[in-house]
Amino acid sequence: RQQNTQRFYLGHDDDILCLAIHPLKDYVATGQVGRDSSIHIWDTETIKPLSVLKGYHQYGVCAVDFSADGKRLASVGIDDSHTIVLWDWKKGEKLSAVRGSKDKIFVVKINPYMPDKLITVGIKHMKFWRRAGGGLIGKKGCIGALGRTDTMMCAVYGWTEEMAFSGTSTGDVCIWRDVFLIKAVKAHDGPVFSMHALEKGFVTGGKDGVVALWDDTFERCLKTYAIKRAALAPGSKGLLLEDNPSIRAISLGHGHILVGTKNGEILEVDKSGPITLLVQGHMEGEVWGLATHPHLPICATVSDDKTLRIWDLSPSHCMLAVRKLKKGGRCCCFSPDGKALAVGLNDGSFLIVNADTLEDLVSFQHRKDVISEIRFSPGAGKYLAVASCDNFVDIYNVMSSKRVGICKGASSYITHMDWDIRGKLLQVNTGAKEQLFFEAPRGKKQTIPRSEVEKIGWASWTSVLGSCCEGIWPIIGEVTDVTASCLTSDSKVLATGDDFGFVKLFRYPAKGKFGKFKRYVAHSTHVTNVRWTYDDSLLVTVGGADTSLMLWTYEMEGHRDSRQCDSEESDLDSEEDGGYDSDVTRENEINYTIKALSTNIRPMFGIKPHLQQKEPTLDER
Repeated sequence: RQQNTQRFYLGHDDDILCLAIHPLKDYVATGQVGRDSSIHIWDTETIKPLSVLKGYHQYGVCAVDFSADGKRLASVGIDDSHTIVLWDWKKGEKLSAVRGSKDKIFVVKINPYMPDKLITVGIKHMKFWRRAGGGLIGKKGCIGALGRTDTMMCAVYGWTEEMAFSGTSTGDVCIWRDVFLIKAVKAHDGPVFSMHALEKGFVTGGKDGVVALWDDTFERCLKTYAIKRAALAPGSKGLLLEDNPSIRAISLGHGHILVGTKNGEILEVDKSGPITLLVQGHMEGEVWGLATHPHLPICATVSDDKTLRIWDLSPSHCMLAVRKLKKGGRCCCFSPDGKALAVGLNDGSFLIVNADTLEDLVSFQHRKDVISEIRFSPGAGKYLAVASCDNFVDIYNVMSSKRVGICKGASSYITHMDWDIRGKLLQVNTGAKEQLFFEAPRGKKQTIPRSEVEKIGWASWTSVLGSCCEGIWPIIGEVTDVTASCLTSDSKVLATGDDFGFVKLFRYPAKGKFGKFKRYVAHSTHVTNVRWTYDDSLLVTVGGADTSLMLWTYEMEGHRDSRQCDSEESDLDSEEDGGYDSDVTRENEINYTIKALSTNIRPMFGIKPHLQQKEPTLDER
């Protein structure tokens, strides 16, 4: 926190749904989605796994909790029965298991005084469990004459073994003794999403954007903190997207209240009131739009969450500016001088904004479908090419604000687009695996022989097609598998992102099939875009549905003892030699279909084998 650095546990291979911290704060348990989903208990110092628990949860793990002595762990699955399992996690043994509820369960808590007892809360669900042999016996919370069970969003135990508290979807905190509801206290306007027990009281957070501090019986609210821009501490980096964001998570750390918001912000609230923004990001939908500045260490992102954001890539890593848009967006691009920023939106419109203030300079709408790519011509940035999912590229004169050309002839949606150095030719990739060329600004289709394409000087290279990047395609290749590429300014290294969450580096040109590469993992879903910074010192990547922006430092080859490896299959060379083939064999042995099948909770449709949940035949491979 002091150094503003992050470290990563890389043991998971799919989306992480839940997290619990050991009472001694040195271990963390995290649960993920997947066919045979796992819970990892890992050390926060070494970032190494201590125990991996699997075999009992299908589809995913949505809640975990440690016992007060730290020896046991409770977990809840997202299978139809929302199975509850109690573990001796050090031995990796299941102690008890039971079907939880047909409706969703949000939270499990182990009784701090009686590790054989636990509670679960969820949709119209409040249940008290006690261990009996290899099972658990559950009792529903008794509401008495007070009405029906509300949907419970969160829960904690109190200061004696029989006291428990739960937060409802209507803003009440329910106070329970044993299994009986004693009373309900109005705590928030709207759902109580999170609560945490303090030494002498409780803290709650709600959809109303308020953090409330309570005494130890929930009789009195001692203090409320509104999460507002005005409360940001003077030294706080970044910007709050809005006042009173919905509060989704609350914890305690270093004498401060840690708050996670619906808008992807993690805040630290001082007991005296000031708020420090620790980290933030996009918050919903997918992030596709990414552009790096032509001569500064900053980048822009635009997302389905209807925000355009500017990020500082220097060590502060903070958000410098944000603007809400009328629609979500999927692409953006800086002008060559860095003063303007073009943004393509999902309703077929696009705008050009001032890159410093994010205020509108001009906006247009000639299309009805998603704008999938947008590019200023090099040099003076005289023209702007705007590609849409209805198979056209429109070319605009930026100064006169007029459309001067339309590129026709693509048989599918446009995926990637690059200008040549002179600003007179456009290279376009489509969803039908076409590599097309158009003269600019009129938009007349050109036929260029393969041998000539390599001789053309390109202002940028983000294409995934053509002989120069044939080697970036994996053995089972679909046009959507490799989603993005970007070439360094010295034209030596091509970075790619793919549907399996991998970021890869290839030597350029990557001619011939199955080129050698180095492979890196961080995103939990498909990588939607990759871009080098202006000086090639950093690679920036965005993951679609994980809404994350990742920064990678690039060590030039000269910094390592690198030698060219001789064969694609030679996996005998050490990983550190800088060669581009050590990951290839491992890659070829991965069963992609199974990897993709582990994303079982996502909707499955389409023609790809992994979307149909079947192994590809040998012919398909």
